[in-house]
Amino acid sequence: MNISGGWLHTLGRALVGGSKLITLRRAATSDFARSPEMFASLIILDLLLTFVFSVIAFGVRGQLNPYELPRALMYVPLVLTVGVLAQRIDRGSDLLLLPVAFAAASVLMTIITSVLYVLAQYQLIPFAETYWYVFDYVVLAWSAAIIFVAVARLVRGTAAARLWLGLTAIAVIILPTFWLPQGMLWMPKSDDNAAYATSSFLTLASEKAFYAQQGALDRELNALQAERPGVPDIYLVAAGLYAGEDVFMKDVQMVSGLFRERFDAGGRTVMLINNAKTIEEHPIASLTSIRQSLRHVGELINRDEDVLVLYVTSHGSDKHELVVDFRPMRFAGVDPEHLKAALDDSGIRWKVLVISACYSGGFIDALKDERTLIITAASADRTSFGCGNESDATYLAQALFGDALRKTYSFEAGFGQARKTIEQWEREKGYTASEPQIYVGSEIRGKLAQIEQRLSSLTSHKR
Repeated sequence: MNISGGWLHTLGRALVGGSKLITLRRAATSDFARSPEMFASLIILDLLLTFVFSVIAFGVRGQLNPYELPRALMYVPLVLTVGVLAQRIDRGSDLLLLPVAFAAASVLMTIITSVLYVLAQYQLIPFAETYWYVFDYVVLAWSAAIIFVAVARLVRGTAAARLWLGLTAIAVIILPTFWLPQGMLWMPKSDDNAAYATSSFLTLASEKAFYAQQGALDRELNALQAERPGVPDIYLVAAGLYAGEDVFMKDVQMVSGLFRERFDAGGRTVMLINNAKTIEEHPIASLTSIRQSLRHVGELINRDEDVLVLYVTSHGSDKHELVVDFRPMRFAGVDPEHLKAALDDSGIRWKVLVISACYSGGFIDALKDERTLIITAASADRTSFGCGNESDATYLAQALFGDALRKTYSFEAGFGQARKTIEQWEREKGYTASEPQIYVGSEIRGKLAQIEQRLSSLTSHKR
């Protein structure tokens, strides 16, 4: 009992010291027992907590992810290397001082980040839909600050030597984490319905995905049918940019199905999807694939007669950038300026642009012109709703494409009805109003009226 009590007391003291480090307060060398047993205990505790939180996030009906173990244990030799370097500066320092300190801080960081992740998985924190894509970078920056402060306060030596060691420690410990982001020790089974970010991580890196994506965009674009002279056609490009939640894939599938079935766009639809489930069916979505799709459509259509409908769905930030996520690849976000450049480069004149994301109203000013109609899921300073693995559609997609445009061919009328529906849903949930936006260029109404008239005529003939 004395040994157990003493070990628990020493472990608790180390964790208290770790709490000081993660809050950037002064910790003492006496907070950390410099023994192999304590270092091993903290590493094992960290792994155990990571496993437990993974099970909480994904449920007990999952499977062990053995590929994450080497990445998780990569931390051990890296911090030991820093301990060796610290001894070179401070001859009186124990080799395990910094490794034990870093391990104690890591345990507490694991608890904080894992709790936030679980809350985000169950949609219990409001910021997840908007800011989650920057969370990794915040954690990395916070970890770098912890390392630098720990070196400065626990190692003796000249200021220059500690500065050198602090920067070296950041490079040795943080950069590998940046290049190889953390996964989960426990993840959904490969045949589970939900395509979580962890399963996406493994899917895109698989041999199957590697070969499936070769030429995938060319195949998708080459399947498009040519324009029909004298017929004002609609060409749809739909992109689901975020792989971590099925809802964006479902949005694209629903919108594409609607345009094929109701808007006479069969053979004139491009689907770009970031999702583990569709990696063999459709090309991945990125700014590059959107740009190439628009350019190809621009070469194919009759620029005087035909209309492009571009639908883009993802998380969005208050900096007005759409998140593009399909790990382990790193994609640039989509901002208004780059999207405008892609549209301008295509040469397409008549456009309907629908952007389903938080803060998407910030895209309107950059994209508007007299031949364009723009619909966004929210105003420039509001979040939108409907994301999450359990959701069948984002609010805008469901209200506009799932309901309103199944009763009318008018985008303006459809938006008016969709906005009322969204407002009702938000009131019922107690959400802050997202304030969906619409912009209608002065010339686009006449062009869309031609489309509406033709489609109405087709419907009448079918009856």
